[in-house]
Amino acid sequence: MDALYKSELEKITVGHVFYEFQEEEAYLNNLISFIRSGIEGKQHILIIENMRNLPKVRTVINMLFSEEQQSSIRLVNNFEYYLSNGDFNTQSILNHFQQDLEQLTETNTTIRTWAHVEWASSEPDVELLKEFESTADAFVTERRLLSVCAYSSTHLSPNLASVLELRHEYIMNDETLSLSPLYER
Repeated sequence: MDALYKSELEKITVGHVFYEFQEEEAYLNNLISFIRSGIEGKQHILIIENMRNLPKVRTVINMLFSEEQQSSIRLVNNFEYYLSNGDFNTQSILNHFQQDLEQLTETNTTIRTWAHVEWASSEPDVELLKEFESTADAFVTERRLLSVCAYSSTHLSPNLASVLELRHEYIMNDETLSLSPLYER
């Protein structure tokens, strides 16, 4: 599976990807492959991850990559993005994102991002999510980034998944990556 994902994602260098994951192990393997591809491409990488996974990701990064390579990776707690200013505050999320990207762009290299998106409520407001992902899609397109938005399938209703497919150029699961047939720019 890791090789399939890696070969598929390496084919794209720019785009907005909706990743609906089911298995934590597959998720972490895909995240590490994403980081490895970025390091191989001499890119800077912004990873927005939850507190539960951050120690695991740090351990693997420390094992696989040199100190110089690690300096290209920025790990951020997703709580700062999605929950620190209320549940899923779009403007706050985008402000954090822009600040982190500005820190990475000082070196004038390309950037790829991976965000594990979460919220506190049982289900986010569909209109807020639509607004957020539309704004994020425009930002990713304008900046010519490769950006993965990862959502746990256990927290997505069919309606939310459809909204996300409308707002992402690519859709991905634990094993495949393809163009979204529903994408609306």
